[in-house]
Amino acid sequence: MKLKYTFFLSKADLKGNRYSILGAVVIALLCISLTVISLLSFTLSKEINGYKNDFRARTIEAYPYNRVFDEKTLDEIKTINNVESVDIEDELRVQFFHIENIYDENGTYDEVQRLIDEKDTLISAWSLIGKEKRQVIAGKELDETPEFSCIIPHLFYPFDEDVYETKGLNYIDGESLIGKTITLNEGSEGFNIDFFDGTDGRRINIPSFPVKLKIVGVYYASVTADGDPSMIYISEDTGKELFKMAVERAGESTDELTDFMGKPELHNIHITVKDYDNLSEVYNELIEMNISVLEGTELGINPSTPVISTIFNVLSVIMTASTFIISLIIIMQSSKNMIDNKKAEIGMMKAVGYKNKDIFSYITLEQIIITLRGFVIGVGISAIVVSIINLINYNSSYANRLYIISWIDYFVFTSVALAVVVFEPLICETLFLRTIKKIQPREAMN
Repeated sequence: MKLKYTFFLSKADLKGNRYSILGAVVIALLCISLTVISLLSFTLSKEINGYKNDFRARTIEAYPYNRVFDEKTLDEIKTINNVESVDIEDELRVQFFHIENIYDENGTYDEVQRLIDEKDTLISAWSLIGKEKRQVIAGKELDETPEFSCIIPHLFYPFDEDVYETKGLNYIDGESLIGKTITLNEGSEGFNIDFFDGTDGRRINIPSFPVKLKIVGVYYASVTADGDPSMIYISEDTGKELFKMAVERAGESTDELTDFMGKPELHNIHITVKDYDNLSEVYNELIEMNISVLEGTELGINPSTPVISTIFNVLSVIMTASTFIISLIIIMQSSKNMIDNKKAEIGMMKAVGYKNKDIFSYITLEQIIITLRGFVIGVGISAIVVSIINLINYNSSYANRLYIISWIDYFVFTSVALAVVVFEPLICETLFLRTIKKIQPREAMN
């Protein structure tokens, strides 16, 4: 039977199908569940998994207060289960800077320079350590570039404001700054170098001096991992060179710092765990070894984020499962009623030459039309909801960017929803294929 005739019969039957509207509504709810609730759950889970895999989220910092980090102590730490690496800190791991200017061979970058001159700037420069890597989405990675290079976030906001609370921030496009040089200084407070001499903590203040870094790449700054809009990364070698430069400018404290640099057992160490879920286990063993550790890891997370993610995960499973089952029941009931009520018509069709596959095709197509109507309604509503969610969170604080949904992910989930709503009628009608085969031409007489 030609497709146009199959379509004609399906459309004709739809007019008398009392389940068509209800079926379309339930399918629409199923699509909304798959493309909004499930998508929000996926978005949050993706961010949290990114956080758990972040180097700094798996790194515990320890300092030589109760025990110095001699070879024996380091070997004991390395034998702890699930410890991936132990790195001795001999660079400026993190330092806060102000920006003097951003320029290239053509001079200062006027648009950004105006903002720098108008506002107080404050950025944190993190030196990579050990096996730590930072992938870029544009430009070059730090291990491909010479010293005194840096990578910056794709959304750059180097100003002294609470980005996690302030709404409507005008972020600077990080990619527009690739190839430019940024000049940093510590301001009036200068460098602060903190260290332990084995028994007590010490702080040495070093006068400020300019630091020039070439911006070579841009990394994707997620809300839960990697950093915030004011965080830049430099290589481990650059961090070591900055430390040496700071020591050279230490004045009367030079001898003390030189002595400190020659004693690696007095340096802080960074203990990286293989899996985020093993952090507490490793932490407890370090405490039992009488090793002084900082509470928490270098990278924290808002405690409410995993809770919200779990809520959306549960809602996603409940709504998707319930709407799928309900829609399946409705389609099966619709098909059963139609076959029971149209035995005479099906018998007549067989009497005039229609085959089982022709009848199966037009009945299945009718159900697919119902589900596709629900699909169009559902994804239409979903697209509006996603647009509203993104619009609100794009203009909200940086913390709320956690809930921004990728349109690529939206179309992937829409494709999954389409596959589901087309697959459902095929399952149902296949179950009734045997019933269709049993109907004989003599049923036309009933």
